[in-house]
Amino acid sequence: MPHVLTAEAAVKKIPKGCRIFLGSGAAHPLAISDAMAEHYAHFSDNELIHLMTLGHAAFVGEKFRGHLRDNSFFIGDNVRTAVQSGEADYTPIFLSEIPGLFRSGSFPIAVAIIMVAPPDQHGMCSLGVSVDVVRAAVEAAELVIAQVNPQMPRTFGQALLPYGEIDYVVEADLPLPEIAPPVEDAVIAAIGKNVAKLIPDGAVVQMGIGGIPNAVLANLRDKNDLGIHTEMFSDGVIDLIRAGNITNATKKVLKGRTATSFCFGSRRLYDFVHENPLIEFYPSDFINDPFCIAQNDGMVAVNSALQIDLTGQVCADSIGYKFYSGIGGQVDFVRGAARSVGGKPIIALPSTAKGGAVSRIVGELSRGAGVVTSRGDIHYVVTEYGIASLHGKSIRQRATSLIHIAHPDFRDELLSFVKERHYVYIDQRCERETTRFSGFAEEQRAFGGHQMRVRSLKITDERRLQEFFYSHSEDTIRQRYFHLKTTMPREIAARLVQLDYDRNMALVVLEPGRYDDRIVAIARYAGAPGADTVELSFVVHEAYQRQGMGGYLCGRLVEYARRCGIRELLANCLASNLGMRAIFDRLQPQVSALTTTTEGDILRYRFTL
Repeated sequence: MPHVLTAEAAVKKIPKGCRIFLGSGAAHPLAISDAMAEHYAHFSDNELIHLMTLGHAAFVGEKFRGHLRDNSFFIGDNVRTAVQSGEADYTPIFLSEIPGLFRSGSFPIAVAIIMVAPPDQHGMCSLGVSVDVVRAAVEAAELVIAQVNPQMPRTFGQALLPYGEIDYVVEADLPLPEIAPPVEDAVIAAIGKNVAKLIPDGAVVQMGIGGIPNAVLANLRDKNDLGIHTEMFSDGVIDLIRAGNITNATKKVLKGRTATSFCFGSRRLYDFVHENPLIEFYPSDFINDPFCIAQNDGMVAVNSALQIDLTGQVCADSIGYKFYSGIGGQVDFVRGAARSVGGKPIIALPSTAKGGAVSRIVGELSRGAGVVTSRGDIHYVVTEYGIASLHGKSIRQRATSLIHIAHPDFRDELLSFVKERHYVYIDQRCERETTRFSGFAEEQRAFGGHQMRVRSLKITDERRLQEFFYSHSEDTIRQRYFHLKTTMPREIAARLVQLDYDRNMALVVLEPGRYDDRIVAIARYAGAPGADTVELSFVVHEAYQRQGMGGYLCGRLVEYARRCGIRELLANCLASNLGMRAIFDRLQPQVSALTTTTEGDILRYRFTL
């Protein structure tokens, strides 16, 4: 049986010069770590290792030099200054690989200092809110010292630890460290909405804590049968579980259970996971194993970044030379989600930092910044300005897509950067946003029983527009252009996607694909700047005709033109094109007057708004 000691007596059992593991997150055994700091003179050349810990870190600072040296696998607020000043260390490593490192024997751990719930009637303690790398540390350590805390929740999964496997016990009844919910602003809210567009019913989701994950969760209240397989979570999931949005019914791994390795948040969260059989905690080498993650179909991984360059390289652990956080589980989940059937790895970040003074999307990463997620791993990038799909895209396509979701104040600068390096065509342009453009919201809409996306045409659609043109039959081309047009050169496509969203506007219907969407219908009007009259046209791919796409797009364009102050729309069609004629005739209730004239085999329409 363990010996019950005071915190002071327990830390004096720790040998000099050895490596000491300290419990993670909200399971930080503060009573013991504070005693280590108070009695630091007992130690000589000891290394203290840990993941991010909550609460104060009394064990870092200049006075501990030669006694205790802190080494973080993930840098938290409480040790960041010490790491950046050289008073503490940082070890970059995938979270999934830390347990294996501990068990390897090449990274010996002499002492594991942990926090557990008191033993139950069967003599079993619980690791509570942090199983992550703690279990592996306990298994690898020669000596286990545990702070037994009645306020530690009892959790399920692989959280149980026999009381008899503890060597020394320090009894300390202390509240767990808590994190207040972040304050959401308009930027974070917009990012949350954009990410939520990528999460379908039945998806299995991974996300961490902070403003962006909370904003995403707040936008999932209309989703059904979501699952959770995540390295950690916070308060945001509670309401979704209670409301039935999260059922874990579609999961392949631990079906019916929310699977995690640790959690931290408020007291409400700790009460929620206490003895909750629907929440299970497992070690990081299981939860974060990309092969395990990939077994869940529809795995959506949402992670953040500090910077991303225009080729898709993601920096997530440093600001220049200054180490800021850690690798954590980002790459584990990015790769796991990428290999999941229908999976989506997402990097979400605000477009700017320092109050809008600097862009987070950059031509090149800051000097000294490290790449956490490579350009080969990147799939989706989300900011408050939209979604960029990069998987399978060329450097030119990546650069233009990322510039499109960068803050407008930095788009010209970014475009100049890639032009100078010949990443894009010399005539490449940036999209210019207008008040009217921001008034047209992207929609999800069913056509022919299939969910499609409807949005405005964008500069980044240049290649999509070419592919759409070359997918047409000769008959469709004749119906649209009145002659057999055989090519759409890049220069023409580039001009057609450069809209002012006023006198030149276009809407498209997109069919969602595994990695990208394709245009299946487009409607546009075009006119000179400030003109009262514009010309309307549309074309629907022959495989999608008679599903209502053409009529819907034309109707929406009529509404948009009216808001822009346009007074007349002109349109032409072949007299033999009965389908197009029917669509134009159905627009009559939306306009104040409709006149038609015939010139040979062409009907000319004039819509007065």
